[in-house]
Amino acid sequence: MAARFFLNCLLVLAAFHGNAGAMTIEAHGNTVFASGPVGNDLLKFEAAFANKAIDTVVFVNSPGGDLWTGLRIGNLIAGKGYKTVIAGRCVSACSIMFMGGRERRFSDTFPPRLTYIGIHGAHRADTKTVDPALQPQIYAFYKHHIGERFNAQVISTALYEMDDSSSLLRVFDPVRSARTLPYHCKSGQTPRRLCTEFPGTDAVNTGIVTHAELVKVELPAALRPANKLLGQELREEIGDLPVHLAELGSRSCANDACKDTVLKFPGHPENRALATPLNGKGYGLAYNRDTPVQALAAAVYACNHVNKQAARLCEAQLVNDFETRELYRVADTLHKSALARLKVPAEKFFANEEFGGGFTTAKGLRTEKFMDMTPDSLDGIEILGTQQLAAALLSPEPPAIVDVLGAPDMVPSAHLLLYGGSAQPDLVKDADIAKRFEALLQLLAPDKERSLIFYCHSRNSWFSVNAAMRAKKLGYTKVGWYRGGLESWKAANLPTAPATVRAVVN
Repeated sequence: MAARFFLNCLLVLAAFHGNAGAMTIEAHGNTVFASGPVGNDLLKFEAAFANKAIDTVVFVNSPGGDLWTGLRIGNLIAGKGYKTVIAGRCVSACSIMFMGGRERRFSDTFPPRLTYIGIHGAHRADTKTVDPALQPQIYAFYKHHIGERFNAQVISTALYEMDDSSSLLRVFDPVRSARTLPYHCKSGQTPRRLCTEFPGTDAVNTGIVTHAELVKVELPAALRPANKLLGQELREEIGDLPVHLAELGSRSCANDACKDTVLKFPGHPENRALATPLNGKGYGLAYNRDTPVQALAAAVYACNHVNKQAARLCEAQLVNDFETRELYRVADTLHKSALARLKVPAEKFFANEEFGGGFTTAKGLRTEKFMDMTPDSLDGIEILGTQQLAAALLSPEPPAIVDVLGAPDMVPSAHLLLYGGSAQPDLVKDADIAKRFEALLQLLAPDKERSLIFYCHSRNSWFSVNAAMRAKKLGYTKVGWYRGGLESWKAANLPTAPATVRAVVN
């Protein structure tokens, strides 16, 4: 299955109460736009609402945050009689503020799959543990503001059936996602097939929105999606695209059919991407993806794995109408400069990386609940701390280091093997993953006698454990696991460099 999401083991968990940052708030005409995490933002909203012309609040891609701020702003919006609109996702405390609207609607600003309201119960910001004592107050808030269409089953499930803080009820816009039922997952790690759907319900008949019609919203410049890819600025769009594509086809194609595909690239719907192999001829194409990054990853995957051909490393050449080849060159230079700035930290460990879970060894690959306590040890695999890894990277014979995370930045000199920690309970499907993993790893780390280290997000990620165990099974003799991952590396204030996607496993 081609890569559909660029996030791998990095799970973005929105805090429901506790200071989670601050929102960006702008007023334009009769509308207040609010985006980002909900923190101590009450005074900013009150200042914006002092303008008597305001009658609408648009929430733009907010992951939520502080519960009490959400409740107070939701009531403030209700008291003012404002209308509310969602552009993108509005999750957690954002959903509470949204529910204060006298009229509540979705907009068509972002793709359907990225447009939804997300509801869950409260949890502690520090420990992420569920806090059932606060759920009745949230329940009462929803019931009061929804009124006669309030669906007790749907809201009760969202608030009370939580395994952890990443539990979520998703409700989509009823126009473009008419066939997508609201569904609830007890955890962010619950497989989609095990989430609860609610037949016969939608955003309108549950009262979550008051009107089905979508609103046209013109976002302020500061809140529009930035022209960035993997943390790097995209250049201006290519001026003479047909000429550029003709040259690209001549370089990359061995036949007219391939050249014709390259020339027709602009005709595909956004988000689209085109990748070519580092060596040899061919291409990988992806289009109609939710985000530019998803398109890039899918195009590289299609280029990596061509039927009846050996796997090859690839680079994205175009994403939408932007040239992306230079991003790889810039990233490679920044990796070298970051490595030159690297100093071995005085402390051995950071972000509690030295503390493992309650297991002595892993029994096998983890195929679900990938964010969990990890083993104390792995048979035949060395566990490294931050100080030890930094010293190894600066040694005369540095290790090959493989990132299976897919965050915008990474440990300098690391190779990204996207979805390299994937594993499936279905043995046939997992065998396919293992085959692709082996083929790409051999390209990234061909010397099986050289030290090879894997890492992911944090000490609680099984993706890097899976990858290390797969490599050991393949005959790599010096496999290491950097348990703390990017979280510990950043906690040590060590330099990072931009990610580049050349290899996608799944």
